[in-house]
Amino acid sequence: MADTLRSDVGTHYQIINGKLYREQNCMFPARCSGVEHFILQVIDRRDVEMVVNVWDYPQVPGWVQPILPVRSFSKTANYHDIMYPAWMFWEGGPAGPPGPSRGSRTSPERDPLVLLSREAPDLVDAEYTKNQPPAQEIPLVEHCQYKYLFNFRGVAASFRLRHLFLCGSLVFHVGREWMEFFYPQLLPWVHYIPVKQDLSDLRVLSLLSNIVVEYWSVFGNTLGKYLKILKYTPMHLVQVLDFCCCC
Repeated sequence: MADTLRSDVGTHYQIINGKLYREQNCMFPARCSGVEHFILQVIDRRDVEMVVNVWDYPQVPGWVQPILPVRSFSKTANYHDIMYPAWMFWEGGPAGPPGPSRGSRTSPERDPLVLLSREAPDLVDAEYTKNQPPAQEIPLVEHCQYKYLFNFRGVAASFRLRHLFLCGSLVFHVGREWMEFFYPQLLPWVHYIPVKQDLSDLRVLSLLSNIVVEYWSVFGNTLGKYLKILKYTPMHLVQVLDFCCCC
């Protein structure tokens, strides 16, 4: 830990005797506040200390020796950072027609989507909110009215993917390089539709997505009808093994 503290790669936290301590310096106070909110939910654990990187970019490249135990919000396979939940959480509502992509130009990988939007506005509605002639920002909660949502990387991961899932909309996830702590548990074509970084497959995937949406719509309607005609309440059978299916 001494090597990590000397490297100045994050914010030092300690839990001692059930109390949370943090060094005075924090580059992003709002992010530190979010980190602390969730640490305080588990404050009754054993004494521990850690360094949390509140910057977007990871801090421990693969060539660094010794490997520093730094918790970061996202990384690529070229970094040794320990992935840690990002500071922000949010709840959303229902979903409706093809949807928008709004964000600043923090990565050139977003350019093809904006250019495609100008060429085929009926396919996608994408604009920059900063660094270009700006579009009006759309609050994250208002994204939930759209049928399709896009997740692009920014400086690092976008940190919005799990929020998009809350909407119940179909999510197009672009690229595979950047990860957050929960990405390894996600399955393409189950949790999201994978899209190449250059968007060369987006037009075909958009057509396929209509089929996917129709499939789940039919499945949902069929299940709803079955529940309406069900005449009894299922009883739990002790001899049946419990299992969990998470999608």
